Amino acid sequence: MSVSSFDWHSPDAPAELAGLARAEQERVGRVTNMKGVLLHSAPAFRLFGAVLPLKESLRSRLGARAVDVFSLAISEDSHCLLCSLYFRRALKAHGVDPDGYVPTDDEAALIEIAHRIAGEPVAHKATPPAALKLLEARYGAETVVEVVAYGSAMLATNRLNTTLGIPIDDDLLPAADIAGAKANAA
Repeated sequence: MSVSSFDWHSPDAPAELAGLARAEQERVGRVTNMKGVLLHSAPAFRLFGAVLPLKESLRSRLGARAVDVFSLAISEDSHCLLCSLYFRRALKAHGVDPDGYVPTDDEAALIEIAHRIAGEPVAHKATPPAALKLLEARYGAETVVEVVAYGSAMLATNRLNTTLGIPIDDDLLPAADIAGAKANAA
């Protein structure tokens, strides 16, 4: 069962929710399927939108590509097709083949941390990944806390999409066809 998008165009839509939708449309040019579902609840919509300043902070320190690599690793580890397709497209926009690139040292550290965040619960009994110390030495404790906080929010986003069965956005469907073809060929 999937939850349908909230009809914020309806004359019966509460002004607060319609305003949130208009602001989102102005910010990015559209309301994605995930955001459309979140519009059923203003607090839920705000909760998931609150991660954006954190994401921007990480982009300014680590670079947009590194944050997208990190997000893709979490999305693939948590088996969220919608988020995986979104971040595969983001990497392609950086000129990166998501199936055939060599991660930078920072990206490799972020991938290791992503595996820990999205890993099975038993993984959390292990010693924290060495990658945390590597990033702390390079960027400081603030960045490490932001990486783990953002990664945890990314995992929550993945769980939201898969639990509610949020449909893949139309603009991601060509990537879904490619991903499906690759899976069938394997």
